[in-house]
Amino acid sequence: MAYRFKSSDRTITDGVRRIAAREFLLVREVLADKSLPASRKVHEGRKATKRLRALLRLIGPAMPEAKAEIAALRDSARRLSSLRDRGAMAETLATLKMPDDLAERLTTLIAPGKFLAPRGTSKLLITFAGEMADAESRAEGWTVSGKGWPALEPGLRKSYRGLRRALAAAETTDDEEPVHDLRKRAKDYWYHTQLLRDVFPDVMDVYAAAGERLCDDLGTWRDLGLLSEAIGALPAHRLAKADAADADGIISKARRRALKRALRTVRLLTAEPAAEYTERLGTWWRRTR
Repeated sequence: MAYRFKSSDRTITDGVRRIAAREFLLVREVLADKSLPASRKVHEGRKATKRLRALLRLIGPAMPEAKAEIAALRDSARRLSSLRDRGAMAETLATLKMPDDLAERLTTLIAPGKFLAPRGTSKLLITFAGEMADAESRAEGWTVSGKGWPALEPGLRKSYRGLRRALAAAETTDDEEPVHDLRKRAKDYWYHTQLLRDVFPDVMDVYAAAGERLCDDLGTWRDLGLLSEAIGALPAHRLAKADAADADGIISKARRRALKRALRTVRLLTAEPAAEYTERLGTWWRRTR
């Protein structure tokens, strides 16, 4: 598992460059693999950019150019989002318990292939590959100021506080935007537990597993929302209003369940103040180096 800081890293900068190099290599290998379908390339490419952005957020306070690099990676991944969303909706639909005839009609109506031609997919992936190659070249010179835990602690504290604030916002409003923000902050939490795994593997693996479940539930919540929007946008001559209402009822119930699970998990993960959380991990970091 290369996505973590190691005690063998001479400096934080060495660790960051090593981790980033592995992610960019993975992207190049995936995009060059002719046996993989475009959907898999999109999925793996986007995941790599998320891991890289989480890495940059962790060391952001000690690396002035991190903000610009995060924005560049986010823009590159965003160009692939339409490809990812259509495939995700089809997969999400398959997990729902719907009458067979309704499920079959909906599967046909939202099939990913109806929305983007293969030629369009190839062009997007070529553009993505070029942008990632440029980012990889820049990453060879990424430099972190500061040494050891002091270079990591501010970014970790900021991330953890962000997760706590996002939870508070999501719990006090019916608006969906705070939940979307919570999903982003949860991703950072999950990836940071992986990056810092070696400080105490037995504990950090448990945190990471909980973080992954949290991200899965929030991802399900988002994908169900996309599915609901897509079904609601279908004209009546393609899907009767009664069928659309039935589907929306099933989706809404599943969505509420996913969000309820997610909120319970994040409450437990953020039960202690940020200062206590980062101090504890800092103590483990120093004891293992």
